[in-house]
Amino acid sequence: MDTREKILRRASQLFFTRGIKHVTMDELAMEVGVSKRTIYEVFKDKYDLLQASIHFFQNEREQLLKNIIDHSENVIDSIVRMLNLGLESTKLVTPIYLHELKKFYPEVWDETIRKSRESSHDKLQKLLDRGKQEGVFRDDINSRLVARIFYEQMFLVHNKDIFPEEEFPTKELYENIFLNFARGICTLKGLKMLEELLTDPKTNRFGL
Repeated sequence: MDTREKILRRASQLFFTRGIKHVTMDELAMEVGVSKRTIYEVFKDKYDLLQASIHFFQNEREQLLKNIIDHSENVIDSIVRMLNLGLESTKLVTPIYLHELKKFYPEVWDETIRKSRESSHDKLQKLLDRGKQEGVFRDDINSRLVARIFYEQMFLVHNKDIFPEEEFPTKELYENIFLNFARGICTLKGLKMLEELLTDPKTNRFGL
């Protein structure tokens, strides 16, 4: 792992857990074990570092999702693995990070959401089409439309104005949106496979 990757990996972790404003370059340098000057040799400023850390995280997520889709036995296996990955991600990112990103860096927020939408819509549509071919998703669903609806519903997880954390814990909210939607588009065959995977501790690490 080179210096740039070390900085990005640790910066992402700190931003996600503590928020952007509370992370200083001095603290980051100490955490990574490099001088502050080294950080500024790699990144122009904190804004540049923030953008790079988001791209780094998105690229890692893209690779993880690709691995899930490429190595799953079937589409139902893919969506359960994606559920587990999503639940894991909700533990990493705190509401304060998302709030600060949207409020203080709106152009970065907009670009992040745009890229996420483009990537997710395409992957979800292909997954839905594959699921129909496998007979686990209903033939009557419009894959292009449903992919977009699903993404926007999942995005509600981050809206703490509608779903305050103290009333609707992120994990519970994520599970309910994801699973109720998935069950709604499954055939009887798909439902049976989904429930079997959700009750198998080997495939479901979150005890749903």
